Parts: sequence; C-alpha cells; structure tokens
Amino acid sequence: MSDRLDFMSQDDEHFRKHCGGGDITGLAEGITPIRPAADHSARALQTDPMTSALSHATNNALFEATRARRVLHRNTIDYVARLIREALPDAAAITVDTRDGELFEVRDGHGTALYRAPFTPASPLHDSLADDIEDLFRHAFPFGGLDEAGWETAAEGLPYRSVILPDVTRRGTARSHFPTPEGMASIHCEYTPGVAPGFQIAGPDSAFARETRDRIRAAIVNSGLEWKPGLMQITAHWTVAQSGSSADLAIACTALAAAGAIDPAALNNVAVIGELGLDGMVRPVPDVMGAVRTAQLAGYRKFVVNGTRDFDTVNEDVRITVVGPNDLNAALAFLHEMYEPTTTLDAGREGTPGEDAGKCAQCDERLVWDSTGRCVHDTQGGYFCYGPRRAGRRTHVLAD
Repeated sequence: MSDRLDFMSQDDEHFRKHCGGGDITGLAEGITPIRPAADHSARALQTDPMTSALSHATNNALFEATRARRVLHRNTIDYVARLIREALPDAAAITVDTRDGELFEVRDGHGTALYRAPFTPASPLHDSLADDIEDLFRHAFPFGGLDEAGWETAAEGLPYRSVILPDVTRRGTARSHFPTPEGMASIHCEYTPGVAPGFQIAGPDSAFARETRDRIRAAIVNSGLEWKPGLMQITAHWTVAQSGSSADLAIACTALAAAGAIDPAALNNVAVIGELGLDGMVRPVPDVMGAVRTAQLAGYRKFVVNGTRDFDTVNEDVRITVVGPNDLNAALAFLHEMYEPTTTLDAGREGTPGEDAGKCAQCDERLVWDSTGRCVHDTQGGYFCYGPRRAGRRTHVLAD
C-alpha cells in the first residue's frame, strides 16, 4: 500500500497544476468527501428475496439523495452567483456564515472586498437581495455536504466558509452508461473551471469512490493528460461499484469528455469497459462477455475494451463493433474516431432514412442511410469502417 501511495504522490504536483488540483493520494486535509452511507449490496446477495429487494431500494434511495444534494448545492450557488453579479459584475468569491446562513463578504478576482456585512444603506447589495440570498443558503446548508460542494473554511475560521462563484457558461458535462449486474447504470461528470480545484466521486460506497478516484487521477497524470484548474464532480450509480475497477475506463473517459478532451457525444451508444492501471494502461476485466451481453440487450453495438485478452474474446461476435486500446490515450482516440464518422458525405449524396445505400467501397459491408439521410452506417448502426481501407477513409465509403 505504501508503495502505491508513494508512486501516486510522485505525480501529485503535476496533477495539482494540470488536472484541477487536489491530492492524488486522497489524503490531503480538507478535500476528504463526506462519508457516504454503507453499501448493502453484498448483504443482498446472501439473504432472501424480500431483504434483497429492500437492500436494493435503500441503495437506490441513498444514491438519489446524494445526487439530489449535489444538484441542490450546485443550483443554489449558480443562482446566487447570478444574483450577486447583477449588482456586482466583478464578484468572484463569497464568504458565508454557514451556521446562520448570512452573507459575510463578496470579493473580486484580486481578493478586494466588494461587499462586507453588516448591510448599510450605502451597500452595493440592496437589503432585499441579500435577504433572498441568505434565505437560499438557510434552506440548502442543513443538508450538509459543503466540503463536497467546494466550500472551504474561510480565514475567519468556522462556521465561516468561502466558495468561488462559478461561471456557468463554461461548465462542461458528459454522461455515459456502464453495464452492471442490474443493467446499464449511469455515470455523470460535471467539470466547472475556475473554481476551487477538486476531483470528487460520489456514491454510497466510500471505498469504491476513494480507490477509483486514486486510480483514475494517477492514470490521467501518467498519460500526460490535463485540464485547467477546476472542480470535477463524478456521480456513478451505486451498481457501478458492484463492478469494481471494471468501470475505471468509462469513468475516466467521461470525466475527460466533460473537460473537453473529446466531444461528450462520442460516448453515446458506446460501452466502455476496462480497468485502469496507475500508469494509464487498460487492463482486462473479469467476465467481459457478461458485461457485453448486458449492453447488447440494452441496444449497444459499439464497445471499447482492453486491447489484448478482452478484445480477442469480444471480437468473436460479428454482430458488434469492437476496438481494443492498450492505454487511456488510445481509448480517447478510438472514441473520437468512432464518433467522427457522423460527418456528412460529399455534397449531393443523400438518401431516404432507413433505405439500402449499397455496399461500402472499402469493406463490402451492406450500408443503410441513417436518420439524417446524409450519412450511412452498416446494418448494426456502425459508421466506422474496420475493413481494408482501399479509399483511405476511416468511415464507410459509398461506392461510386
């Protein structure tokens, strides 16, 4: 364990600089997420159907409550930022007495106070606006989770906390789905640049969140990937934790898509399966075919899996399109390539959606016009051509 932490700590400075700050080891003071409730899924597997059903219902409720609290804090600070900037356009951060919900100070980007309590007739924030803001805080703060939401202890000490006001126009989001024993489960990532740096994974299983965060942070750093300082918040459905490290690659790619490394739409209808090593390499996972079958039943036909053992296993199924990256960078490149073919064909080449478009000039696959009538894909919905590329194109090419 100590070797693992030492290895991760070597890249801590790089991560702080290039990937939104925080601490790769997850041991730094002040960034530990709140303790989630225990995961009861293991108990559910060992008990009667009624207890199992109640356990699953409890975990679903805990997940939804955690997500709802995060949304509440995010929407509250977004709304507060907009209200404050209507009166103080240069506002960049605020300090609040979290015990009483009172707005204590508003500062610009240089740390200069633009407003400071108590309110006076000469204050730039009129009394009714300050009351509205404080009422929002008094409703949100009792739900807890302020550390997770980016509120840091202010120089005045607790209960005073400070938070950077977000620029919601620059926020990035991405969503993917991962095959679990319960079906396809959601992974949602939200990246807000310019606020207090952090990298958080929320879910009812604290061990899963902590260990997964550590692996993904190290893999991103050691892959030479980076994003501007900001807050990365990841919400993985509780059933993702049951799959353990098999969801590493999906979570990492979704986070990087939210930060702008690839178009978030590149994750649509693609199942990404693989464990990440601390060095950024993609590792095989247990029962990869079970995960593939779950995704197939949900309508997925494109898969990203480990490039050695898992690729050879999954690629035997001719009904699906499979790519096998060996590392995180290659996985992003494949996702970009698989999405890129949605660009239109040459001008004048159009057809009726759903009708036969002939064979691909490169791989001889039968092609169909897609829903736009301006692009073609194979009968399984794949735009990417894996056959001999006689025309030198990565997409399917219509014969002349």
